[in-house]
Amino acid sequence: MLFELILLAATILLLLKLLMAKPDKFPPGPTKWPLVGNIFQLKRWGPLPHLSLGEAARQYGDVVGLYSGYTPVILISSLDGIKEVSSRDELAGRPTSLVQTKIDKGDYGVIMSSGERWKEQRRFTLRHLRDLGFGKRSLEGIAHEELEVVFEEVEKLSRGEKADQKNPVCVHDILGTAGINVLWHIISGQRYSHSDPYLNKLMDNVKKLISISDPSGGVSVVFPIFTTLFPFWTNLPTFLELRRSLHQFIKDEIVGHRKTIDSENPRDFLDIYIAEIDKQSINPATYFKEKQLVQTCVDLFMAGSDTTFNSLTFSVLYMILYPEVQCKVQEELDRVVGRDRLPSLEDRPNLPYVEATLHEVLRLSSVAPLALPHSPLYAEKDIEFQGYVIPKNSRVILNLYAVHHNPEIWGDPHNFRPERFLDEDGKVTKPEALIPFGTGKRACLGEALARNNLYLFFTGLVQRYSMRIPDGHPIPSDDPEGGLTLVPKAFKVDFQTRV
Repeated sequence: MLFELILLAATILLLLKLLMAKPDKFPPGPTKWPLVGNIFQLKRWGPLPHLSLGEAARQYGDVVGLYSGYTPVILISSLDGIKEVSSRDELAGRPTSLVQTKIDKGDYGVIMSSGERWKEQRRFTLRHLRDLGFGKRSLEGIAHEELEVVFEEVEKLSRGEKADQKNPVCVHDILGTAGINVLWHIISGQRYSHSDPYLNKLMDNVKKLISISDPSGGVSVVFPIFTTLFPFWTNLPTFLELRRSLHQFIKDEIVGHRKTIDSENPRDFLDIYIAEIDKQSINPATYFKEKQLVQTCVDLFMAGSDTTFNSLTFSVLYMILYPEVQCKVQEELDRVVGRDRLPSLEDRPNLPYVEATLHEVLRLSSVAPLALPHSPLYAEKDIEFQGYVIPKNSRVILNLYAVHHNPEIWGDPHNFRPERFLDEDGKVTKPEALIPFGTGKRACLGEALARNNLYLFFTGLVQRYSMRIPDGHPIPSDDPEGGLTLVPKAFKVDFQTRV
C-alpha cells in the first residue's frame, strides 16, 4: 500500500513538472501553473492589463515569458526590443483567434490579418486613403465643420436657466462622434449628425467591443474548448452581437453605394474598393471580396473612433489639471493665429509649444498601452530574440506604456511637462521613444489622420475656451479606465468663452 502511494505521488509530481515545464531559453517569468498558466498572477498584479504586465516587467525585466493557458505570451518592454520586433518579417504576424478559425474561416481586414493578405490589403487601403486626402490639408475644412458642431454642443449644454449661469459639460458627451465623421467622409463620402441615435449606438458598441478585448487573449486562449462548448459563459456571444451590428452598418453602406456607383468616377473609398472587387471577380484567388471590405471598414471605424476620441479627451483633462500649460498654449495661439479664424495645419510649424503639448498628451496618456499583439505566426521554427527563444504561435505584446513611462528615458515620466519636447532654441524635438502609434511594419496606418484631427480639434477648443474644473466639483482623476485602449473616467468642464 505504501509503495502504491509513493508511486502515485511520484507520478503526480512528474506530471506537474511536465505541465509546468517551459522551453529551453524561454524568457524569465513567473511559475507556469498547469492549465491556467499565469492568468491568476496577472489578475493579482493589477486591475488593467497594462498595469499587471507592467508589474511583470518590473519583476522580471524587459523580456518576460508568460503563459495564457498553454499559449506562450512574450512581453517586450524596452524601446530597442519593440523596434526589433516591429522591424522583423517573421514577427509581423497576428495571433489567430477562435473567431477567425471557427466563425470567419480566415483572417480578414487590415488589423488582425497576416501574411500576403495583410500586405496587399494594407498597401491598397493606405494608397487610396491617401489619394482621398487621408492625413492631408484637404480634410481640414471637414474637421473645422465638425469643430463648429462641437462648439454648438458646448454652448447648448452650458446654457443655464439664467443669463449669467453656466452649466458644467461632460466632455465625453461632446467629442464622441466628431473625429469619426472626418474619417467617414473619406470612406463613404458622408457625415452623420452628432445626435444621430444610430451612429451613437454604433459608437457605444465600439467602446464595448474594445473594453471586452484582452491583449493576452482572454478565455478563448486559456480555455478554447470551454469557450467552444459553453460560449454563453464567456464574452463570445456579446462580442459577436456587437460585431454583427458594425458589419451590418457597413453592409448597408455597400448596398447603397452599389446602387449609385460610377466606377470611372469613384467618390470615396467604398466606390474604389467595390470597383476593385468587380474587376478581380474572375480571379478565384483574389483577396478582394465583400467580406474583406466589410472587415477593413470595421477596422478603420473602430480605430478611428476610439483612439482619436480617447486622445482628445485626455488633452482636455490635462488642460484643466495643468492650467499653466493651457495658458501657454493660448498665448502661442493668440500670437501666431489670433482669434479671427480657426487654427490651420499651415500654422503648425509655427506653434512649437502646441506641438510639444500634443506630444506630451500622447506620451502620458498612452491610449493604446500594449498596441496589438504580434506573433511568429508563419515562422517555420522557434525564433531567436535577444538571447531568448520565442516559440511558434506565441503572442508577442509590445509594452508601449512602459517605454512612455520609463524614468531612464524621460526623467520625470509621471509629470505633464511639454517642455521635454523643446530644445534650447524652443524648437520641437521628437525622441524615438515617443511611439504612441507603434512603429515599424505594423505601425498604425491612420497615424497621419489621427495626429491632424487631434491638432485641429485641440487647438480649436483651447483657442475658443478657457477650460477649468467647475466650482464645487472634485479634481478629476487622471487614472484611466479601459483595457485594450485607455480613456479618462467621465469628468465635467467649465467652458468659458474667451473674450
